[in-house]
Amino acid sequence: MSKLHPQNLVYLIICGAAILVFGLLFILPNATAMSEMDAEIEELQTKIQEQELLNPIYRELIRQAQKKMPGDLPLPQTGKIEQRTLAEINDVFNEMARKSGVLFESAVPDASSYMDESGQLTMSVTFSGDFFQFRELLLDVCKLPYLKSMDEFKLVTEKAVKRLQLKLRLNQG
Repeated sequence: MSKLHPQNLVYLIICGAAILVFGLLFILPNATAMSEMDAEIEELQTKIQEQELLNPIYRELIRQAQKKMPGDLPLPQTGKIEQRTLAEINDVFNEMARKSGVLFESAVPDASSYMDESGQLTMSVTFSGDFFQFRELLLDVCKLPYLKSMDEFKLVTEKAVKRLQLKLRLNQG
């Protein structure tokens, strides 16, 4: 191997230093910026996937919101629940649930309201099913002639099951 001339050695060191400075000034910051951009792209892709999953629900809600609502809802006639109807109240709620496309789970009267002198019976009723079917069910429940008020309305989601829990106050005869 031939000996390097000192002037060539200086040029070689200067070129090496220039390549090192170029790498430190241009390549390293760009690599850091690229890794930050990759993280941002990954985050945006996750958000896009979430939006794609929620899009059908959003479209269904828009479609439901655009349905024509009846102008004036008729007020149901108020009356008192008969003992015969009270004994078959599970059948009444079961029929409403079947008609609305949901499942009737339970109707439990509050024992203390039996003893109450107010003439009203408090009852906890539970249904399960599709969220959008609960609307029809609620309209049917509100048409009950012996319904005094709906004191509590709770929608509970447990895994894939949606439950509607109502606390109803019925006029007792």
